[in-house]
Amino acid sequence: MCGRFTLAQDEQTLLEAFDIPALAFDLVPRFNIAPGQSAIVVAQDRSGRRAGMLRCGLVPARADDLGAGFINARAETVASKPSFREAFARRRCLVPADGFYEWRRAGEAKEARWFHPAQEALFAFAGIWESWRRPGAEPRHTFAILTTAANDDVRPTHHRMPLLVMAADRDAWLDRDTDAVRLASLLGAAPESRIVSHAVSMRVNRAIDDDAALIVPLTELAD
Repeated sequence: MCGRFTLAQDEQTLLEAFDIPALAFDLVPRFNIAPGQSAIVVAQDRSGRRAGMLRCGLVPARADDLGAGFINARAETVASKPSFREAFARRRCLVPADGFYEWRRAGEAKEARWFHPAQEALFAFAGIWESWRRPGAEPRHTFAILTTAANDDVRPTHHRMPLLVMAADRDAWLDRDTDAVRLASLLGAAPESRIVSHAVSMRVNRAIDDDAALIVPLTELAD
């Protein structure tokens, strides 16, 4: 599961990494993006590639009510599961992030860890988005992050990880006309040695906590 992530890079870094025009909204550093909150998503249509703010927790267009939505979609079943298959076919997106959190058991307690790129400034999580519309109700635009089997960088902490889209594959991921064989080739775990991590404060468990101290190594906080 990928339920908490971060995006604290400056706007210019984001624009260059995702080849998008200037944002139409203020970019606020986020250190604890949680389900139900809005986050930046990059998508593409006939007008080109651009970024917008969508709510984390995909609500299928056919859903009778909003509910909580799906935070994640498994890469292994996203193309066939009724809740996701149309969005996967027609509404793929990228979710910029500079890190994500996972938890593991450490003795009798739990340990939170922040995973971030070893070299690049930003990850591009594979995502899908959806619009939910009903007469008399405000439209809701939502997204889910795809997950896949963890690679060696993440597996000691968790058996799943966000599906990462490498820079060379982002055009194919966003292009609605990309064929099924090419898409299937993008659904595996990330290459090894691309992600590093360290233990952080368990304050990250509280979605109301959203500050830079959350990603500081726990050993430094102890000092």
